[in-house]
Amino acid sequence: MNKFSILFYCCASILLLSEPVVAQNNTSPYSILGIGDLEKSNFDRTSGMGHAGVALSSNRFIYQANPASFAALDQHFLFFEASARFKNVSYTGAPITDLTSNVSNDLQFKKVSLGTKVTPRWAVGFGLNPYSTVSYSFAGVKAIQGSNLFADAFYSGTGSTSIAHITNSYAVSKNLQVGLQTSFVFGHMEESETLAGQLADSLINTVRNRNVGQARFKFGMQYKTALNKQWDVALGGTYTPKTNLWSNTSLRARSGNTVLLQNDFYESSYFTLPETYQVGMATTFKKAFTLALDYQYEGWRQTNYRGASYILDDSRRYSGGFEYSKKGSYLDQAYEKFFLQTGVFYTDSYLRINGIQIKDYGLTFGAGAELSRTPLSSLALQAALELGVRGTTNKGLIRESYTQFTLSLCYRDFWLSRKLKRYD
Repeated sequence: MNKFSILFYCCASILLLSEPVVAQNNTSPYSILGIGDLEKSNFDRTSGMGHAGVALSSNRFIYQANPASFAALDQHFLFFEASARFKNVSYTGAPITDLTSNVSNDLQFKKVSLGTKVTPRWAVGFGLNPYSTVSYSFAGVKAIQGSNLFADAFYSGTGSTSIAHITNSYAVSKNLQVGLQTSFVFGHMEESETLAGQLADSLINTVRNRNVGQARFKFGMQYKTALNKQWDVALGGTYTPKTNLWSNTSLRARSGNTVLLQNDFYESSYFTLPETYQVGMATTFKKAFTLALDYQYEGWRQTNYRGASYILDDSRRYSGGFEYSKKGSYLDQAYEKFFLQTGVFYTDSYLRINGIQIKDYGLTFGAGAELSRTPLSSLALQAALELGVRGTTNKGLIRESYTQFTLSLCYRDFWLSRKLKRYD
């Protein structure tokens, strides 16, 4: 297979994998606020390490937490990775009235990534990753302003935002790497309100459709050095400036088959994505045992978003992971037979509701191995299991207990160049 065929299949995969493979989505009451549920996973090798990977890089696999990591990839090779995730969520709390429907399941393709080393120092990559998800539905009673009337109300929301990105990474020296990720955040969200009761003979349905999009930049740095023959250490950091995400909202209201209002340009505004930074460190013993620790901060409070019972607050995430990698040799070349991982994470999310900042914490496990290997190509499989809890049952809130399984396919193939030829 030549490089043009590979590019064709990879680009086709990006289009196909951007859509869910199952129509049902995990619902979350918290996704009604802000820009929805923020995705914490990079869907790469860090998924089994508590999502800690700001200081990690590899010559054979793509790490996406830090754009500087691409500079560590082997030259003259094309790297392709695709990931899918199954997620099961159960809900508890006083607002849950139907105990027979307090579980949701979801299976989606989540990520595609490409990377290659253009020169001995310069690497490039691009891909598509999820950023946030909106999926909720609930029923209630709405008071009609200016009257003593009430209406039964049903609210629902669907949609998501994604990140299409191009990464440039450069090895300044043997130890220092820098990178820049240029991305475009885009998406569509639909919010629906349906009223019934004393207002009219038929249902009144109001639908808001919001389209968003804006360029965003992420800067990264990694420094690696060997302390001695057995110990290696790496430090990493990223910085993402505040970004105004522009949006356009259309509004449509119907009573039965009668259109009450249709405005395709109801509102033009923006939603602010906050300044974000990450720092991390990793240490490796005998090229086999790796410990990684990360810290992430997002300054949501400065965006000044708030409602009657909530505000967007500063978010902090702490994550750590451990990995054991079993090495082998093939035709006098070292390779990885398999790896095992475990990790933990704890997050103070960007939502503070009824005075309570929503927490998200959990435990992860990971494993991977090569399925096939030749001197010029390899195919590997990576899997991660995550057990987590988000939210609380205090003050009328809902706790979500979730289990999710991530599967990633990693392909590495020789990349033709003018100076080198491939012989099969």
